[in-house]
Amino acid sequence: MVDLTPVTVRRILVLLLTLAVVLGVTSPAAAAPPAARSTTVTSFDGTSIVVNFFPAAGLPAGERAPSVLVGPGWGGAGETDPDAPAVAGLRQRGYNVLTWDPRGFGRSGGAASVDHYRYEGRDMQALLSWLARQPEARLDRTGDPRVGMAGGSYGGGIQFVTAAIDRRVDAIVPTIAWNSLVNSLYPNHTPKSGWGNLLCAFGSAGTNRVVAQVKETCGLAATGGLPDAALEAWWRDHGPAGRLIDRVRVPTMIVQGTVDTLFPLREGIANYQALRANGTPVKMVWFCGGHGTCLTPAGAAGHVEALTVAWFDRWLKRARTNTGPGFEYVDDAGVWRGAPKYPLATTHRVTRSGSGTLSFSPADTSGSDVAAAPATNAVSVPGPAYRGQVVGSPTVKLTYRGTGTAPRTSLYAQLVDGTKVAGNFATALPVTLDGKTHTLEVPLGAVAWSGATLVLQITGASRLYYPQRVTGSVTYRATVTYPVTPPAHAVRISGN
Repeated sequence: MVDLTPVTVRRILVLLLTLAVVLGVTSPAAAAPPAARSTTVTSFDGTSIVVNFFPAAGLPAGERAPSVLVGPGWGGAGETDPDAPAVAGLRQRGYNVLTWDPRGFGRSGGAASVDHYRYEGRDMQALLSWLARQPEARLDRTGDPRVGMAGGSYGGGIQFVTAAIDRRVDAIVPTIAWNSLVNSLYPNHTPKSGWGNLLCAFGSAGTNRVVAQVKETCGLAATGGLPDAALEAWWRDHGPAGRLIDRVRVPTMIVQGTVDTLFPLREGIANYQALRANGTPVKMVWFCGGHGTCLTPAGAAGHVEALTVAWFDRWLKRARTNTGPGFEYVDDAGVWRGAPKYPLATTHRVTRSGSGTLSFSPADTSGSDVAAAPATNAVSVPGPAYRGQVVGSPTVKLTYRGTGTAPRTSLYAQLVDGTKVAGNFATALPVTLDGKTHTLEVPLGAVAWSGATLVLQITGASRLYYPQRVTGSVTYRATVTYPVTPPAHAVRISGN
């Protein structure tokens, strides 16, 4: 038996430490921090989905953090730059970030099926299972990561789908997403060809692949045609409207754009109201942006990003974080305002009526493919005098009779304030041109507008939609009802 004196033991320890340095061996405390990586996850049907994983900034080796999945827009691929704003902001606040190339886009296989729960939804379930196996991912239980979702447009729609079919999702922040693709792409049975053509171009760019129904729809967009019953049913099955939204139970912050002409505010309102009716924790935020052009002051920069982080801090980190009022909006003056819920409790209705005759033809045009603009050939109904703001959707009731070179067409209604169209949005008014009297009542695009000089303008064409193909004339009486409220209180600005 060897008797090791304290001096001998110290000499042995020094020798071992020296050898460790020479041989490159380090203690667990000095292990390299977790590294970003990209890999391929095999989905339920064998389709390869490319994922990019970025550990939280400064995460020590062996530690775990909650994660956020950040999805790209239609036709896009997942972010690969750890310093990109959509990734870095969350990583710096202590979240792992996972991005991916959706099915049919980027380096992933398959064909895009427009965020369908049977395809893209199940792809997300495969990604959640992969995430649960990563050593940096905090778990609620085996196979169940603590996870939120963020991202806009296509990356927003997939959040509703995933949260509806997989209880492992803990919080979502869908941005500029939709409730119904039929209502978005064919509002009031009128093809929104401006955005339709752009989406078809994005979907077919490069090596992108889409399913046959999307190709068929793109063919219709080029001719102004409407989908038949089967194709319309297919599109109705691709969004939260109906059965999916009722299954979303996780805390949701809906972010919608006041100038979004593809998925306008009414799409976010529909999702918000459905979630509130089901008792789901929900907040709604309107910002000046989205699928469109912000032509009014946008308000304090960074506020939406700060609200997003606060939402995840509250529901993923379970921190006692103030997430602000249940409804926040930026008005046309760039002021951020907040109220407990939408619609504002102080809202009342004011109306104004007018009449006239509009002659229209294929020569009519106004605006651009993504934004409405005041039209030169139009008739107007001046708005009422009021104090406060219009916050929500006005409605127009149109009693008319008309004739034309075809039995049916659409006219367009927009709210004009000087040189601007409120919300940049024009609403389709489908009319029957048989010389008989008809009445229709249509909600207009929602707005958050301060000016009391709004005018309803009815015109024969808007480039948001397919060009007018009919020559005709309509005599009408229009009554516009505005939701008017005292401005909500200004909110404390986050992120500044």
